[in-house]
Amino acid sequence: MTDRPNILFLMPDQLRPDFLGCYGAGFIKTPNIDALAAQGTRYAQAISPVPLCVPARASMLTGLPAHATGVFDNTAWLRPDRRDMGIESWPERLSAAGYQTAAIGKMHFYPRDIFEGFQDRIISEDKRHVFIEDDYDAALKETGFRKLHGTEQPGYVDQQGASINELPAHLQPDRWVADQAAHYLRARDRSQPFAAMVGFPGPHCPYDPMVEALAEIDPDDMPDPLPPSPESKTHHEGFVEAYKAPWAQVDYATLSSEAIRRIRHHYAALVEQLDHDVGTVIQALKDTNELKNTIVVFGSDHGDYLGDFGFVGKSWFHEPSIRVPLIVCDFRAPAARVCDDPVSLIDLYHSFGAWAGLPPLDTNWAMTLDAPHPDRCIIGVSALGVMARDRRWKLVRYDNGTEALFDLTADPGEQQNVLDANPKVRARLDAAIVRDLIAGQRHGHADKIVPRKAGFGPNAFHRRNWPRPYPSRIGHT
Repeated sequence: MTDRPNILFLMPDQLRPDFLGCYGAGFIKTPNIDALAAQGTRYAQAISPVPLCVPARASMLTGLPAHATGVFDNTAWLRPDRRDMGIESWPERLSAAGYQTAAIGKMHFYPRDIFEGFQDRIISEDKRHVFIEDDYDAALKETGFRKLHGTEQPGYVDQQGASINELPAHLQPDRWVADQAAHYLRARDRSQPFAAMVGFPGPHCPYDPMVEALAEIDPDDMPDPLPPSPESKTHHEGFVEAYKAPWAQVDYATLSSEAIRRIRHHYAALVEQLDHDVGTVIQALKDTNELKNTIVVFGSDHGDYLGDFGFVGKSWFHEPSIRVPLIVCDFRAPAARVCDDPVSLIDLYHSFGAWAGLPPLDTNWAMTLDAPHPDRCIIGVSALGVMARDRRWKLVRYDNGTEALFDLTADPGEQQNVLDANPKVRARLDAAIVRDLIAGQRHGHADKIVPRKAGFGPNAFHRRNWPRPYPSRIGHT
Protein backbone atom coordinates (compact mmCIF):
# COMPACT_ATOMS: atom_id res chain seq x y z
CA MET A 1 0.00 0.00 0.00
CA THR A 2 1.25 3.49 -0.89
CA ASP A 3 0.73 6.73 1.01
CA ARG A 4 -0.05 8.55 -2.22
CA PRO A 5 -3.74 8.60 -3.15
CA ASN A 6 -5.27 6.64 -5.96
CA ILE A 7 -7.12 8.82 -8.47
CA LEU A 8 -10.30 7.59 -10.16
CA PHE A 9 -11.75 9.90 -12.81
CA LEU A 10 -15.31 8.95 -13.81
CA MET A 11 -16.38 10.85 -16.92
CA PRO A 12 -19.72 10.28 -18.65
CA ASP A 13 -20.19 11.95 -22.01
CA GLN A 14 -22.59 14.88 -22.44
CA LEU A 15 -24.03 14.97 -18.91
CA ARG A 16 -25.67 18.14 -17.64
CA PRO A 17 -25.69 18.70 -13.86
CA ASP A 18 -29.37 19.48 -13.35
CA PHE A 19 -30.26 15.88 -14.23
CA LEU A 20 -28.60 14.64 -11.02
CA GLY A 21 -30.23 14.48 -7.62
CA CYS A 22 -27.29 16.20 -5.92
CA TYR A 23 -27.73 19.18 -8.24
CA GLY A 24 -31.41 19.53 -7.40
CA ALA A 25 -33.17 17.15 -9.81
CA GLY A 26 -36.10 15.76 -7.85
CA PHE A 27 -37.46 13.77 -10.77
CA ILE A 28 -34.57 11.32 -10.95
CA LYS A 29 -32.82 8.88 -8.62
CA THR A 30 -29.00 8.98 -8.67
CA PRO A 31 -28.02 7.62 -5.25
CA ASN A 32 -24.47 6.54 -6.14
CA ILE A 33 -23.49 9.88 -7.65
CA ASP A 34 -25.31 11.73 -4.86
CA ALA A 35 -23.29 9.73 -2.32
CA LEU A 36 -20.07 11.10 -3.81
CA ALA A 37 -21.41 14.64 -3.46
CA ALA A 38 -22.51 13.93 0.12
CA GLN A 39 -18.90 13.09 1.04
CA GLY A 40 -16.97 15.48 -1.22
CA THR A 41 -16.90 18.88 -2.90
CA ARG A 42 -19.65 19.62 -5.41
CA TYR A 43 -18.73 22.43 -7.78
CA ALA A 44 -21.82 24.48 -8.62
CA GLN A 45 -20.21 26.41 -11.49
CA ALA A 46 -18.00 23.95 -13.34
CA ILE A 47 -17.49 25.07 -16.94
CA SER A 48 -16.37 23.32 -20.11
CA PRO A 49 -14.43 26.05 -21.95
CA VAL A 50 -15.08 24.32 -25.26
CA PRO A 51 -18.41 22.42 -25.37
CA LEU A 52 -17.42 19.75 -27.87
CA CYS A 53 -16.28 16.19 -27.13
CA VAL A 54 -12.81 16.10 -28.70
CA PRO A 55 -11.56 19.62 -27.89
CA ALA A 56 -12.76 19.31 -24.29
CA ARG A 57 -10.87 16.04 -23.91
CA ALA A 58 -7.72 17.47 -25.51
CA SER A 59 -7.79 20.31 -22.98
CA MET A 60 -8.35 18.00 -20.01
CA LEU A 61 -5.54 15.74 -21.22
CA THR A 62 -2.97 18.53 -21.63
CA GLY A 63 -4.10 21.31 -19.30
CA LEU A 64 -4.22 23.69 -22.26
CA PRO A 65 -7.17 25.53 -23.84
CA ALA A 66 -8.30 24.88 -27.39
CA HIS A 67 -6.55 27.98 -28.73
CA ALA A 68 -3.26 26.59 -27.40
CA THR A 69 -3.73 22.97 -28.52
CA GLY A 70 -5.20 23.90 -31.91
CA VAL A 71 -8.02 21.36 -31.34
CA PHE A 72 -11.12 23.48 -31.97
CA ASP A 73 -13.67 20.92 -33.16
CA ASN A 74 -14.39 17.19 -33.32
CA THR A 75 -12.38 16.65 -36.51
CA ALA A 76 -9.00 17.58 -34.97
CA TRP A 77 -6.55 16.07 -32.47
CA LEU A 78 -3.25 16.86 -30.79
CA ARG A 79 -0.13 16.91 -32.94
CA PRO A 80 1.87 13.66 -32.80
CA ASP A 81 5.12 15.42 -31.86
CA ARG A 82 3.69 17.21 -28.82
CA ARG A 83 6.13 15.34 -26.54
CA ASP A 84 9.05 16.81 -28.50
CA MET A 85 7.56 20.20 -27.70
CA GLY A 86 7.43 19.41 -23.98
CA ILE A 87 3.66 18.98 -23.79
CA GLU A 88 2.89 16.06 -21.47
CA SER A 89 -0.49 14.49 -20.90
CA TRP A 90 -1.54 14.04 -17.30
CA PRO A 91 -1.25 10.22 -17.52
CA GLU A 92 2.30 10.63 -18.84
CA ARG A 93 3.20 12.78 -15.84
CA LEU A 94 1.62 10.38 -13.38
CA SER A 95 3.06 7.29 -15.06
CA ALA A 96 6.55 8.78 -14.76
CA ALA A 97 5.85 9.44 -11.08
CA GLY A 98 5.14 5.77 -10.39
CA TYR A 99 1.39 5.56 -10.92
CA GLN A 100 -0.36 2.74 -12.77
CA THR A 101 -2.44 4.55 -15.37
CA ALA A 102 -5.40 3.15 -17.26
CA ALA A 103 -7.99 4.48 -19.69
CA ILE A 104 -11.17 2.43 -19.77
CA GLY A 105 -14.05 3.28 -22.09
CA LYS A 106 -14.47 6.31 -24.32
CA MET A 107 -11.45 8.59 -24.73
CA HIS A 108 -12.10 10.00 -28.23
CA PHE A 109 -8.44 9.98 -29.27
CA TYR A 110 -7.36 9.94 -32.93
CA PRO A 111 -6.35 7.28 -33.90
CA ARG A 112 -8.91 5.63 -31.65
CA ASP A 113 -6.48 3.08 -30.19
CA ILE A 114 -3.50 5.28 -29.24
CA PHE A 115 -2.59 5.46 -25.56
CA GLU A 116 -1.60 9.15 -25.07
CA GLY A 117 0.41 8.21 -21.98
CA PHE A 118 -1.93 5.67 -20.37
CA GLN A 119 -0.21 2.35 -19.69
CA ASP A 120 -3.39 0.32 -20.20
CA ARG A 121 -6.43 0.84 -22.40
CA ILE A 122 -9.77 -0.93 -22.70
CA ILE A 123 -11.65 0.82 -25.50
CA SER A 124 -15.36 1.47 -25.95
CA GLU A 125 -15.83 4.50 -28.15
CA ASP A 126 -18.64 6.73 -29.38
CA LYS A 127 -22.20 5.34 -29.57
CA ARG A 128 -22.71 7.38 -32.72
CA HIS A 129 -19.85 6.03 -34.85
CA VAL A 130 -20.74 2.37 -35.11
CA PHE A 131 -17.92 1.39 -37.47
CA ILE A 132 -15.17 1.87 -34.85
CA GLU A 133 -13.30 -1.40 -34.26
CA ASP A 134 -12.65 -1.35 -30.53
CA ASP A 135 -12.73 -3.76 -27.60
CA TYR A 136 -16.47 -3.25 -27.10
CA ASP A 137 -17.09 -4.04 -30.77
CA ALA A 138 -15.12 -7.29 -30.36
CA ALA A 139 -17.07 -8.22 -27.23
CA LEU A 140 -20.37 -7.70 -29.04
CA LYS A 141 -19.31 -9.80 -32.01
CA GLU A 142 -18.09 -12.61 -29.78
CA THR A 143 -21.63 -13.01 -28.46
CA GLY A 144 -23.44 -12.59 -31.78
CA PHE A 145 -24.31 -8.90 -31.52
CA ARG A 146 -23.04 -5.75 -33.23
CA LYS A 147 -23.17 -2.00 -32.83
CA LEU A 148 -26.34 -0.45 -34.23
CA HIS A 149 -26.78 3.00 -35.72
CA GLY A 150 -29.56 4.97 -34.11
CA THR A 151 -31.67 4.55 -37.23
CA GLU A 152 -31.68 0.79 -36.55
CA GLN A 153 -33.14 1.24 -33.06
CA PRO A 154 -36.89 1.24 -32.33
CA GLY A 155 -38.37 4.75 -32.26
CA TYR A 156 -35.27 6.62 -33.39
CA VAL A 157 -36.56 8.24 -36.57
CA ASP A 158 -40.14 8.95 -35.49
CA GLN A 159 -39.11 10.18 -32.05
CA GLN A 160 -36.22 12.40 -33.21
CA GLY A 161 -33.42 10.45 -31.59
CA ALA A 162 -35.30 9.03 -28.59
CA SER A 163 -34.96 5.27 -29.11
CA ILE A 164 -34.60 1.97 -27.28
CA ASN A 165 -31.37 -0.01 -26.95
CA GLU A 166 -32.38 -3.68 -27.15
CA LEU A 167 -28.97 -5.15 -26.27
CA PRO A 168 -28.82 -7.32 -23.13
CA ALA A 169 -28.17 -5.34 -19.95
CA HIS A 170 -24.56 -6.51 -19.59
CA LEU A 171 -23.80 -5.33 -23.15
CA GLN A 172 -25.24 -1.83 -22.79
CA PRO A 173 -22.32 0.54 -23.57
CA ASP A 174 -22.00 2.16 -20.13
CA ARG A 175 -22.57 -1.11 -18.28
CA TRP A 176 -19.89 -2.88 -20.29
CA VAL A 177 -17.43 -0.09 -19.46
CA ALA A 178 -18.32 -0.24 -15.76
CA ASP A 179 -17.80 -4.00 -15.66
CA GLN A 180 -14.44 -3.68 -17.39
CA ALA A 181 -13.36 -0.95 -14.96
CA ALA A 182 -14.44 -3.00 -11.95
CA HIS A 183 -12.51 -6.00 -13.24
CA TYR A 184 -9.39 -3.87 -13.78
CA LEU A 185 -9.55 -2.44 -10.27
CA ARG A 186 -9.95 -5.88 -8.70
CA ALA A 187 -7.21 -7.55 -10.74
CA ARG A 188 -4.50 -4.86 -10.73
CA ASP A 189 -1.14 -5.06 -8.96
CA ARG A 190 -1.55 -3.01 -5.77
CA SER A 191 2.13 -2.30 -5.26
CA GLN A 192 1.62 1.11 -6.91
CA PRO A 193 -1.11 3.72 -6.69
CA PHE A 194 -3.38 3.94 -9.72
CA ALA A 195 -4.76 6.81 -11.77
CA ALA A 196 -7.61 5.56 -13.94
CA MET A 197 -9.99 7.38 -16.22
CA VAL A 198 -13.31 5.65 -16.89
CA GLY A 199 -15.04 7.20 -19.90
CA PHE A 200 -18.70 6.28 -20.20
CA PRO A 201 -20.14 6.64 -23.74
CA GLY A 202 -23.51 7.80 -22.34
CA PRO A 203 -25.76 9.62 -21.78
CA HIS A 204 -24.64 11.08 -25.11
CA CYS A 205 -27.22 10.70 -27.87
CA PRO A 206 -28.79 8.61 -29.26
CA TYR A 207 -31.09 8.79 -26.26
CA ASP A 208 -31.40 5.02 -26.09
CA PRO A 209 -32.00 3.51 -22.65
CA MET A 210 -33.25 0.01 -22.00
CA VAL A 211 -37.04 -0.09 -22.20
CA GLU A 212 -37.40 -1.12 -18.55
CA ALA A 213 -35.44 1.97 -17.44
CA LEU A 214 -38.11 4.25 -18.91
CA ALA A 215 -40.72 2.82 -16.57
CA GLU A 216 -38.74 4.05 -13.55
CA ILE A 217 -39.27 7.73 -14.44
CA ASP A 218 -42.47 9.72 -14.96
CA PRO A 219 -42.18 11.66 -18.24
CA ASP A 220 -44.58 14.29 -16.90
CA ASP A 221 -42.01 15.18 -14.24
CA MET A 222 -39.53 16.46 -16.82
CA PRO A 223 -38.63 20.15 -16.36
CA ASP A 224 -39.71 22.56 -19.07
CA PRO A 225 -37.05 23.71 -21.57
CA LEU A 226 -35.78 27.25 -21.99
CA PRO A 227 -37.47 29.01 -24.92
CA PRO A 228 -35.52 30.17 -27.98
CA SER A 229 -34.03 33.65 -27.71
CA PRO A 230 -33.18 36.19 -30.42
CA GLU A 231 -29.52 35.24 -29.98
CA SER A 232 -30.06 31.46 -30.08
CA LYS A 233 -32.21 31.72 -33.21
CA THR A 234 -29.15 32.89 -35.16
CA HIS A 235 -27.65 29.39 -34.67
CA HIS A 236 -30.75 27.33 -35.45
CA GLU A 237 -30.08 26.74 -39.15
CA GLY A 238 -26.57 25.45 -38.45
CA PHE A 239 -27.91 23.16 -35.72
CA VAL A 240 -30.53 21.63 -38.02
CA GLU A 241 -28.06 21.01 -40.84
CA ALA A 242 -25.52 19.36 -38.52
CA TYR A 243 -27.99 16.69 -37.40
CA LYS A 244 -28.99 15.80 -40.95
CA ALA A 245 -25.48 14.38 -41.48
CA PRO A 246 -24.96 10.58 -41.70
CA TRP A 247 -23.77 10.27 -38.10
CA ALA A 248 -27.22 11.39 -36.81
CA GLN A 249 -29.83 11.48 -39.59
CA VAL A 250 -32.41 13.37 -37.51
CA ASP A 251 -34.51 16.31 -38.70
CA TYR A 252 -34.77 18.92 -35.98
CA ALA A 253 -36.30 21.69 -38.10
CA THR A 254 -39.15 21.58 -35.61
CA LEU A 255 -38.96 20.22 -32.09
CA SER A 256 -42.30 20.06 -30.29
CA SER A 257 -42.82 20.19 -26.54
CA GLU A 258 -43.93 16.55 -26.69
CA ALA A 259 -40.73 15.55 -28.49
CA ILE A 260 -38.61 17.46 -25.96
CA ARG A 261 -40.39 15.77 -23.05
CA ARG A 262 -39.74 12.38 -24.63
CA ILE A 263 -36.05 13.14 -25.24
CA ARG A 264 -35.66 14.30 -21.65
CA HIS A 265 -37.43 11.18 -20.40
CA HIS A 266 -35.06 8.93 -22.36
CA TYR A 267 -32.04 10.97 -21.25
CA ALA A 268 -33.10 10.74 -17.60
CA ALA A 269 -33.42 6.96 -17.95
CA LEU A 270 -29.87 6.83 -19.34
CA VAL A 271 -28.66 8.85 -16.36
CA GLU A 272 -30.29 6.43 -13.92
CA GLN A 273 -28.59 3.56 -15.74
CA LEU A 274 -25.31 5.46 -15.50
CA ASP A 275 -25.75 5.90 -11.76
CA HIS A 276 -26.04 2.13 -11.39
CA ASP A 277 -22.81 1.74 -13.37
CA VAL A 278 -20.99 4.29 -11.23
CA GLY A 279 -22.01 2.20 -8.23
CA THR A 280 -20.46 -0.87 -9.85
CA VAL A 281 -17.06 0.83 -10.13
CA ILE A 282 -17.15 2.26 -6.60
CA GLN A 283 -18.10 -1.15 -5.22
CA ALA A 284 -14.93 -2.63 -6.73
CA LEU A 285 -12.87 -0.19 -4.67
CA LYS A 286 -14.82 -1.09 -1.55
CA ASP A 287 -14.30 -4.79 -2.18
CA THR A 288 -10.54 -4.33 -2.53
CA ASN A 289 -10.34 -2.00 0.49
CA GLU A 290 -8.85 0.75 -1.69
CA LEU A 291 -11.64 3.33 -1.53
CA LYS A 292 -10.30 4.83 1.70
CA ASN A 293 -7.11 5.89 -0.13
CA THR A 294 -8.77 7.13 -3.32
CA ILE A 295 -9.76 10.54 -4.67
CA VAL A 296 -12.82 10.03 -6.88
CA VAL A 297 -13.56 12.70 -9.49
CA PHE A 298 -16.91 12.71 -11.28
CA GLY A 299 -17.37 15.09 -14.22
CA SER A 300 -18.28 15.40 -17.87
CA ASP A 301 -16.91 16.97 -21.04
CA HIS A 302 -19.93 19.24 -21.71
CA GLY A 303 -23.69 19.39 -21.24
CA ASP A 304 -26.71 18.80 -23.47
CA TYR A 305 -29.43 21.27 -24.47
CA LEU A 306 -32.19 18.64 -24.30
CA GLY A 307 -34.60 21.03 -26.00
CA ASP A 308 -33.38 24.26 -24.38
CA PHE A 309 -33.48 27.03 -27.01
CA GLY A 310 -34.93 24.42 -29.41
CA PHE A 311 -31.60 22.53 -29.57
CA VAL A 312 -30.25 19.16 -28.54
CA GLY A 313 -26.58 18.26 -28.09
CA LYS A 314 -24.07 21.02 -27.45
CA SER A 315 -21.68 23.31 -29.43
CA TRP A 316 -22.55 26.90 -28.44
CA PHE A 317 -21.69 28.69 -25.21
CA HIS A 318 -25.12 28.63 -23.55
CA GLU A 319 -25.24 27.38 -19.97
CA PRO A 320 -26.92 24.02 -20.79
CA SER A 321 -24.03 23.33 -23.17
CA ILE A 322 -21.06 24.51 -21.07
CA ARG A 323 -22.16 23.65 -17.51
CA VAL A 324 -21.01 20.25 -16.29
CA PRO A 325 -21.27 18.32 -13.04
CA LEU A 326 -18.03 18.16 -11.11
CA ILE A 327 -17.61 16.33 -7.81
CA VAL A 328 -14.33 15.61 -6.03
CA CYS A 329 -14.52 13.16 -3.15
CA ASP A 330 -11.31 12.49 -1.24
CA PHE A 331 -12.12 9.38 0.73
CA ARG A 332 -9.05 9.91 2.92
CA ALA A 333 -10.96 12.76 4.59
CA PRO A 334 -14.56 12.79 3.31
CA ALA A 335 -16.56 15.97 3.96
CA ALA A 336 -19.50 17.55 2.17
CA ARG A 337 -18.85 20.97 0.64
CA VAL A 338 -20.30 23.14 -2.12
CA CYS A 339 -18.01 25.46 -4.09
CA ASP A 340 -19.73 28.33 -5.90
CA ASP A 341 -16.58 29.74 -7.51
CA PRO A 342 -16.19 29.24 -11.28
CA VAL A 343 -13.87 26.36 -12.20
CA SER A 344 -12.79 24.96 -15.55
CA LEU A 345 -12.27 21.44 -16.84
CA ILE A 346 -8.68 22.49 -17.56
CA ASP A 347 -8.15 22.60 -13.79
CA LEU A 348 -8.32 18.80 -13.67
CA TYR A 349 -4.87 18.50 -15.27
CA HIS A 350 -3.18 20.58 -12.59
CA SER A 351 -5.25 19.00 -9.82
CA PHE A 352 -4.25 15.46 -10.78
CA GLY A 353 -0.61 16.50 -10.67
CA ALA A 354 -0.97 18.23 -7.30
CA TRP A 355 -2.74 15.24 -5.73
CA ALA A 356 0.04 12.97 -7.00
CA GLY A 357 2.63 15.20 -5.33
CA LEU A 358 4.09 16.62 -8.55
CA PRO A 359 5.49 20.16 -8.72
CA PRO A 360 3.25 22.80 -10.31
CA LEU A 361 3.84 23.81 -13.92
CA ASP A 362 4.53 27.31 -15.17
CA THR A 363 1.49 28.04 -17.32
CA ASN A 364 -0.92 30.82 -18.12
CA TRP A 365 -3.83 28.50 -17.30
CA ALA A 366 -2.65 26.96 -14.02
CA MET A 367 -5.27 26.55 -11.32
CA THR A 368 -6.19 23.62 -9.12
CA LEU A 369 -9.62 22.65 -7.87
CA ASP A 370 -8.32 22.94 -4.32
CA ALA A 371 -7.77 26.69 -4.76
CA PRO A 372 -10.55 28.24 -6.90
CA HIS A 373 -10.90 32.00 -7.23
CA PRO A 374 -14.24 33.81 -6.88
CA ASP A 375 -13.34 36.50 -9.43
CA ARG A 376 -12.14 34.11 -12.11
CA CYS A 377 -13.08 34.76 -15.73
CA ILE A 378 -13.12 31.60 -17.85
CA ILE A 379 -12.33 32.01 -21.54
CA GLY A 380 -13.79 29.60 -24.07
CA VAL A 381 -12.74 29.21 -27.69
CA SER A 382 -14.11 26.85 -30.33
CA ALA A 383 -14.44 26.70 -34.10
CA LEU A 384 -17.73 28.58 -33.72
CA GLY A 385 -16.75 31.48 -31.49
CA VAL A 386 -15.36 32.80 -28.21
CA MET A 387 -16.69 33.32 -24.69
CA ALA A 388 -15.73 35.11 -21.50
CA ARG A 389 -17.67 34.01 -18.41
CA ASP A 390 -17.30 35.03 -14.81
CA ARG A 391 -19.61 34.46 -11.86
CA ARG A 392 -22.21 36.97 -13.10
CA TRP A 393 -21.54 37.91 -16.73
CA LYS A 394 -21.03 36.13 -20.02
CA LEU A 395 -19.85 37.69 -23.30
CA VAL A 396 -20.09 35.61 -26.49
CA ARG A 397 -19.04 36.25 -30.07
CA TYR A 398 -19.68 33.84 -32.94
CA ASP A 399 -18.48 33.33 -36.47
CA ASN A 400 -21.95 34.20 -37.81
CA GLY A 401 -21.57 37.78 -36.51
CA THR A 402 -23.69 37.31 -33.39
CA GLU A 403 -22.47 39.07 -30.25
CA ALA A 404 -24.28 39.00 -26.91
CA LEU A 405 -23.81 39.82 -23.23
CA PHE A 406 -25.87 38.06 -20.57
CA ASP A 407 -26.36 38.91 -16.90
CA LEU A 408 -26.49 35.38 -15.47
CA THR A 409 -27.68 36.63 -12.07
CA ALA A 410 -30.70 38.54 -13.36
CA ASP A 411 -31.27 36.33 -16.41
CA PRO A 412 -29.99 32.77 -15.84
CA GLY A 413 -31.95 31.58 -18.89
CA GLU A 414 -29.95 33.89 -21.20
CA GLN A 415 -32.98 35.42 -22.83
CA GLN A 416 -31.97 39.10 -22.80
CA ASN A 417 -28.94 40.45 -24.66
CA VAL A 418 -27.78 43.42 -22.54
CA LEU A 419 -24.72 44.24 -24.62
CA ASP A 420 -25.52 47.88 -25.36
CA ALA A 421 -26.60 48.68 -21.79
CA ASN A 422 -23.30 47.55 -20.21
CA PRO A 423 -20.35 48.96 -22.19
CA LYS A 424 -17.90 48.72 -19.26
CA VAL A 425 -18.66 45.05 -18.66
CA ARG A 426 -18.38 44.38 -22.37
CA ALA A 427 -15.00 46.10 -22.53
CA ARG A 428 -13.67 44.24 -19.48
CA LEU A 429 -14.67 40.81 -20.79
CA ASP A 430 -13.50 41.66 -24.28
CA ALA A 431 -10.08 42.58 -22.90
CA ALA A 432 -9.95 39.25 -21.06
CA ILE A 433 -10.69 37.40 -24.31
CA VAL A 434 -7.96 39.28 -26.15
CA ARG A 435 -5.36 38.61 -23.46
CA ASP A 436 -6.16 34.91 -23.42
CA LEU A 437 -6.22 34.61 -27.21
CA ILE A 438 -2.80 36.25 -27.42
CA ALA A 439 -1.42 33.87 -24.78
CA GLY A 440 -2.91 30.88 -26.58
CA GLN A 441 -1.61 32.01 -29.94
CA ARG A 442 1.86 32.53 -28.50
CA HIS A 443 1.82 29.06 -26.96
CA GLY A 444 0.26 27.35 -29.96
CA HIS A 445 2.96 28.64 -32.29
CA ALA A 446 5.96 28.50 -29.96
CA ASP A 447 7.16 25.37 -31.73
CA LYS A 448 8.45 27.68 -34.47
CA ILE A 449 10.70 29.73 -32.18
CA VAL A 450 14.30 29.73 -33.37
CA PRO A 451 16.52 28.99 -30.35
CA ARG A 452 19.47 31.33 -29.89
CA LYS A 453 21.19 29.78 -26.90
CA ALA A 454 24.42 31.71 -27.37
CA GLY A 455 22.65 35.05 -27.78
CA PHE A 456 24.35 37.79 -29.78
CA GLY A 457 27.85 36.93 -30.92
CA PRO A 458 29.81 34.58 -33.16
CA ASN A 459 28.18 31.17 -32.80
CA ALA A 460 26.72 28.36 -34.87
CA PHE A 461 23.41 30.17 -35.26
CA HIS A 462 25.07 32.69 -37.61
CA ARG A 463 27.03 30.21 -39.72
CA ARG A 464 26.17 28.54 -42.99
CA ASN A 465 24.12 25.33 -42.87
CA TRP A 466 23.01 25.88 -39.31
CA PRO A 467 20.74 22.91 -38.41
CA ARG A 468 17.60 24.51 -37.05
CA PRO A 469 15.98 22.33 -34.35
CA TYR A 470 12.26 21.75 -34.80
CA PRO A 471 9.91 21.72 -33.06
CA SER A 472 11.20 23.97 -30.30
CA ARG A 473 10.66 22.56 -26.86
CA ILE A 474 8.17 24.85 -25.16
CA GLY A 475 6.68 22.95 -22.24
CA HIS A 476 3.74 24.71 -20.60
CA THR A 477 5.45 28.09 -20.36
